[in-house]
Amino acid sequence: MAKWHFIEHNGYDDVNASTAAESFLERSVPDLATGVVREGVQNSLDARLESLPPEEPVRIRLTLAEAGGDTGFWLNDLQPHLKLPDVGAPEGRQCDGPCELLIFEDFGTTGLTGDYEARYAPGSRNNFVNFLYHEGVTGKGDKQRGSRGVGKVVFTMASRARTFFAYTIREDAPGLPLLLGKNVLKFRELNGTSWKGSAYFIQSWPEGGPREPVTDAATLKEFRETFHVAREPGDPGLSIVIPFRDPSITVAELRSAIIGEYHYAILSGKLEATIDHHGDVETLDAGHLPATGNESIDCQVGLARWALSQAAPERRTTIAPAADTTQRLEPDLVPENLREALGNALDGGQRIAIRIPVHVHPKDREPERSYFDLFLEYSDEYSNRPTFVRELLPVSSVHNARSAPHVRALVVIDEGPLADLLRAAEGANHTDWSSRTDRFREHYKGRLGEIPFVAQAVANLMVIVRGGNERPVGGIATKLFSARLEDKRAKVGKKNKGSGKQPEQKGKYEEKTKPKGYSVQRVKGGFVVRRSHPTDPRPAALIVRVAYDVIRGSAWSQWDPADFDFSADSTAIVFETKNASIDANSGKGNRFVVKPGSEPDYFSVRVTGFDPNRDLIIDHRAEMGGV
Repeated sequence: MAKWHFIEHNGYDDVNASTAAESFLERSVPDLATGVVREGVQNSLDARLESLPPEEPVRIRLTLAEAGGDTGFWLNDLQPHLKLPDVGAPEGRQCDGPCELLIFEDFGTTGLTGDYEARYAPGSRNNFVNFLYHEGVTGKGDKQRGSRGVGKVVFTMASRARTFFAYTIREDAPGLPLLLGKNVLKFRELNGTSWKGSAYFIQSWPEGGPREPVTDAATLKEFRETFHVAREPGDPGLSIVIPFRDPSITVAELRSAIIGEYHYAILSGKLEATIDHHGDVETLDAGHLPATGNESIDCQVGLARWALSQAAPERRTTIAPAADTTQRLEPDLVPENLREALGNALDGGQRIAIRIPVHVHPKDREPERSYFDLFLEYSDEYSNRPTFVRELLPVSSVHNARSAPHVRALVVIDEGPLADLLRAAEGANHTDWSSRTDRFREHYKGRLGEIPFVAQAVANLMVIVRGGNERPVGGIATKLFSARLEDKRAKVGKKNKGSGKQPEQKGKYEEKTKPKGYSVQRVKGGFVVRRSHPTDPRPAALIVRVAYDVIRGSAWSQWDPADFDFSADSTAIVFETKNASIDANSGKGNRFVVKPGSEPDYFSVRVTGFDPNRDLIIDHRAEMGGV
């Protein structure tokens, strides 16, 4: 008879009481809904049936529902364990009421193939055994999107009872459906007996033999009906049932995660997603991918939709860096006609597609030429991190990525040598690239720059196209005020520990050298220059230049008196001074000189009236002995 089998601990084996699963999630995904979507869809795309016609997508279905009927047969044996303190299920004591479910199912896939009675052998591709029994072990090959075998922890973490059931019909044995449940807690003691972390809902487990999944037809029928499984007999694929769903996983969060993470795969026609919320059904496919209300996501979707409409021959191409050298995008690799076309496209609010060739350097063979594609458009937002997609999989937290001001970018790496290298460089969560992973170090030479070449391609290309004018000439310290003070989107980055506040993003013109004796700070509508610490040397004068940022070329040479003119008799720009005087007639109309007054410990000049919708650059230099 099917039941839960708990594994007794003999008191001598290793004890695992860690919270590694929680740590993994904190590092990997912003929320549980995104974690379930990322891991589930990645696995589904990797399990695509070879016999599925190319024009047919892999289909996934996410159902939120309440279990129908009595779930006691399936879950009651867990209750004594869940009610123990500090077992890794903080809300386990509450898992005895209505059972809210999350069901993740895929169709057009192979199911969990493999011999469930086989002994484990390192490197074996036994998807059933590796997915359900082992941690950090995968049956995926090196060519598949995910290949770490760790991310599946999200399915247990998505359950307040730290439990999921897997019901699978396998391509290699469609007439024999299998069911297995898994519960993951910490080491614990109950009624004087010590128990290991994992427990399994299975048919039987002979001593010294393999675990036998549930195959009884009547039991499987009851399971499908109780837990609203949509899979029909003979339809290969995997259905994951998560009981006592974490309440943070809502239909809105799932919908946002699907569109935000996998819009490229959906628009490419390789993926279709259906969300069933207590009978309210919506299908997301290439013909129906509605706006989310999140401006950033919706703009990314629009750019991806356009990118997929572009034929490869229509893409302009840079020149490949030489093999066996560090891969860098140097100015001589960007043809002049490409620079002109890119600059004109962004200036005109148009999109452009660019192919970037690159060499990768395996250890066991000659360098291989590959490529990736950039799809670029102008953005009203100053800072937009590029979106990276490797073989339909979003790589969402590339540490080395650099953005270019006012450029939205999609970076696509299709199947090929570069995709193989980047896959090897991904950690367990597939959200970043690093040359320090074991797999990368085993297969690639390293120190030849392929990863930063991809991660920083957008920023480096725009520096070249803009003629290297990413910095103005002049002062020792320059500030860019890249958004209005009240615009919360200007605040990005990781939270400061303990403060709960978001640090403001440094502008592209901000120097590492800090001014001495004075400071420049942003205020609403402009900026203020003031005395800093009184022990610092007091400048005799400050020379200040101001300009609005531009997409291409130098902001300083393109300053226009129609924007503002300090030397003109205008009420648009307002100076407010304390213990300081202003000379605005000492040069061009975007330059003025501050002369501190007689009081030694303070002075300030507040300058406002600038256009709040444009990015302001402040270039300032101290004169310590007069002007």
